[in-house]
Amino acid sequence: MFENKRVVMVTPERLGDTLMCTPAIHLLKEAYPSVKIDIIALSLLSAEVLKNNPDVDHVFVRPELATLPSYDRGINIHNGPEAQHYLNALNAPLDTIGANDPHIHQAEQAMLFMQKLLSLATCSVEKNYRLFPNAEDYAHVETIFKLQKVDLKKDILLGCQIGCHSIAKKRFAFLKKLSHPKIWPFEHIVMLAQKLHAYNPQIKLVVTGSNSEKVLGKKLEKSAPNIVNFIDQTTVPQLYSLMKYLNLFISPDTGLMHVACASNVPLIALFGHTSLTRTGPYPKLKDLTLIQGPSMAAITVDEVFQAVVNKLAR
Repeated sequence: MFENKRVVMVTPERLGDTLMCTPAIHLLKEAYPSVKIDIIALSLLSAEVLKNNPDVDHVFVRPELATLPSYDRGINIHNGPEAQHYLNALNAPLDTIGANDPHIHQAEQAMLFMQKLLSLATCSVEKNYRLFPNAEDYAHVETIFKLQKVDLKKDILLGCQIGCHSIAKKRFAFLKKLSHPKIWPFEHIVMLAQKLHAYNPQIKLVVTGSNSEKVLGKKLEKSAPNIVNFIDQTTVPQLYSLMKYLNLFISPDTGLMHVACASNVPLIALFGHTSLTRTGPYPKLKDLTLIQGPSMAAITVDEVFQAVVNKLAR
């Protein structure tokens, strides 16, 4: 079916949504090693997720249709109007994943779709997310640690994601209130940082986020003495590299949580109103603590602090 064929897929804008496509892309490549897979990425962030991915031949970022080669087949692996527009315009036979199923994890739905498309009785590959940092990515992370006077042999490094994709769209409204329903309240992060420092001065809180969270990072540095600021200083492969230096990672339902899942770092996942079934940690992690509340604000500092202490004790 796909032997020696040239296939194109469209990946979405968001980091997490693109990462959730990578196991299914890998399944296609494993089933048909001769297939050539091109990706149309709808953002630079999406393209970063696929950097160095051996399953992918070429990544185009929002290309002009006239610049694209001809394809034997298109696969709509993540439904969306813009993806459908690109694929329809290419005039290649098209397979579409269909409507989102709220009862199945997004990554799992993509895998099941690909498995059915390939007529496979069972899934023949591991379902892990796939990221491919290089030596330069690790060196970049170590340089930031060095500039911020982190001792990689002595300090206890706890990662913490303080924002989410939605903040960028509502940046000014967010900065006015410093709150968003998808993230843990900023004042909770400040209190956690202070409490962790009092518990053990060797603990450093390594905060991550995008350009939209730079102001929060600066505020946090002024509020607690144990902050290591990585906000807006890393690509996606570099973020994956960062996870390898951490003792654990704390995150709400964001793309960075899925990067943590890819790295197998011990994870404390915070969930409020978003769907754990649809976008929760995937696949099953060896070391996961899930804290879920009726809202993100309802998750207390003490709950997260105790989860950290328990993990460090192990």
